[in-house]
Amino acid sequence: MAQRRPAENKSSAGDPSAIARRWSSERDSHLRQINAFSFIVPHRRKRSVTKLPAALRYAQLLPASRTVRMLLAVAAPAYASLQLGQGATVGRAIGFAVLLAVVIFAVSTYRVTVSNSGISFDIAGLRQVSSFGFVPLLAVREVRHGVPGDWPKARLKGGWWPGRRRVSVLYLDQDAMLRAFQVWVGGPEAFGTALLGRPMSDPD
Repeated sequence: MAQRRPAENKSSAGDPSAIARRWSSERDSHLRQINAFSFIVPHRRKRSVTKLPAALRYAQLLPASRTVRMLLAVAAPAYASLQLGQGATVGRAIGFAVLLAVVIFAVSTYRVTVSNSGISFDIAGLRQVSSFGFVPLLAVREVRHGVPGDWPKARLKGGWWPGRRRVSVLYLDQDAMLRAFQVWVGGPEAFGTALLGRPMSDPD
């Protein structure tokens, strides 16, 4: 079973600069671990990696965000209409619009990844640039099924997909404020254990 990373000590818990340094250090460790693995096949080590990395605790692809999907629903027909207005055939205009939508959707695919240091929501097209929505494991306080009514308003990461269930994560941000996010995952128990180092407290 994955082990929970130690929490920050009392001397640094209220020091913003110490907290920021700890987040930065954990994020760097997270990036080193996840960048050793393929984005599409997260359990396959890259050939360029010479040192055997620790396996990821959890990794799952997520569809592009709701915003991206809505933009594509508007932009693809508009692009096809523009092509038709410029004299393109119907087949050519629709074909280019569909191809453009597929490419944008593909590079906007998310991956939720839990390493030994934290969790992030990386985007395929920017995979080697940064680690988005990073939260260190030391900041995670609870993971539950569904949407707990007594938690702060949560942001939804990624989108729904068949076979996925919604899970909510409660954590402390760098200002020691409670925050939450939601994500659709295929293995809620495995996801919760990866973050907490123990099973979730409210399994169905």
